[in-house]
Amino acid sequence: MSKKNNQYSKELKLKAVNMYIDSGMSALQVAKILNVKYKTQIQRWVKLYEDKGNTAFDEENRGKATGPRKGKSKTKFHSVEEELNYLRMENEFF
Repeated sequence: MSKKNNQYSKELKLKAVNMYIDSGMSALQVAKILNVKYKTQIQRWVKLYEDKGNTAFDEENRGKATGPRKGKSKTKFHSVEEELNYLRMENEFF
């Protein structure tokens, strides 16, 4: 079974936030009325709205991550000593 990501419109998100804030409904009640699967989604939208205001849902935050990659080095070594020297230099650099 695969996980399906739901995409909700900006209008629905704003409606959910306004229902939550203005009417005093719980996140669970708002989620049920608007057919949002999880109440935590409503809570996330409210938090985002409180942080960024009306522009909270204007930008798309999904996509490829930017910044340094973590994990195993892609460099190939011919000997253990060569790898050790490389790692020592890397530690001094960072």
